[in-house]
Amino acid sequence: MAELGKKYCVYCLAEVSSLRFRCTECADIELCPDCFSAGAEIGPHRRWHGYQLVDGGRFTLWGAEAEGGWSSREEQLLLDAIEQFGFGNWVLESEYL
Repeated sequence: MAELGKKYCVYCLAEVSSLRFRCTECADIELCPDCFSAGAEIGPHRRWHGYQLVDGGRFTLWGAEAEGGWSSREEQLLLDAIEQFGFGNWVLESEYL
């Protein structure tokens, strides 16, 4: 039975509250990373549809936060700063962050 407030992959029913891929063309289609990577299709949903990454900024990319790892939101801010100010312009990038 599904728990209130939790999100589940529509394909494999895995819990995806912390990280999921939402289809931008189909209502109520959210996939876990494994099903997204495999190109899962269900009903009218097709693998080539647009997607939106939903993680709430809690997903860590390079290790646990307790070990000093950055959240995906922090990583995205860094990439945005590098794109805006150019790689190596650490003074402006650190001010942006």
